[in-house]
Amino acid sequence: MKIVKIHIVFILLLTFSFISCHQNTEQKIETRNSTQKKITLDLLDLQAKNKLGKDTIVTIVNDPVYHKIKKYKAVNAEKLIKSQVELSTIDIKNTKIVFECIDGYKPEMPLELFLNTKSFLAFQDVEAPKGLKWEKIIKNENEMDATPFYIVYESVSEKDSRYKWPYNLIKIHLEPSNTSRNELFPIDNKKVEIGYNLFQNQCITCHAINEIGGTMGPELNYPKSVTEYWKEKELVAYIVNPASFRHKVKMPTLGITQQQSQEIVDYLKYMAQHKKSE
Repeated sequence: MKIVKIHIVFILLLTFSFISCHQNTEQKIETRNSTQKKITLDLLDLQAKNKLGKDTIVTIVNDPVYHKIKKYKAVNAEKLIKSQVELSTIDIKNTKIVFECIDGYKPEMPLELFLNTKSFLAFQDVEAPKGLKWEKIIKNENEMDATPFYIVYESVSEKDSRYKWPYNLIKIHLEPSNTSRNELFPIDNKKVEIGYNLFQNQCITCHAINEIGGTMGPELNYPKSVTEYWKEKELVAYIVNPASFRHKVKMPTLGITQQQSQEIVDYLKYMAQHKKSE
């Protein structure tokens, strides 16, 4: 009995110690099955406190944003994460890294893949025009730059879709890989699983369902589902080719078929019956 009590006290002390060290970066996520932890790194705050790490110059042979060779002032992203997070307390294989950008874009990838790649957090374009920190980016006839941060990789092909290259980056989140699945997977309707998978692969980085996902585009389910105020045929056509509906539309052409778009809409119709509770 004494041994059991000692073990319990030891575990409680470890838990208290861990929470004390990371109280500014963690929050709990309520899922269908359990409560899990989410860790957030505020990059602007770390920069203000001079905690990003040692500067270096990194060369990207074929930058997927600027489409040419680029050089940046940057810090090692892996070292930055390790300096702020006790990785031994995380199940790395079952954790994802989510990148939060100024405009609400939230791409994600497996944390293990990210940590096993030579990644950098760029904070300045070495070759930017005089007086500027970044060369301008021209996208869909819009002009922008990568400020304040841009994730780049030294030896990753720009064609490898597993890797995300977010710019305008402000925060990094580490959270369980199954966070969105636990809340958004259609557990009682196999017919819309294809639509769920398409939504996860094509839509969730920009759009949220029940406040889970990106905020670059509109929330699609709460308080009212997009399927409740769009005509179904037009919604399917819009997802296939947004530019045919709106001039200078921000939503890109995803390259999906009419049938795939219908699968997504069928999933959205299902989720309309599973809205976030007040």
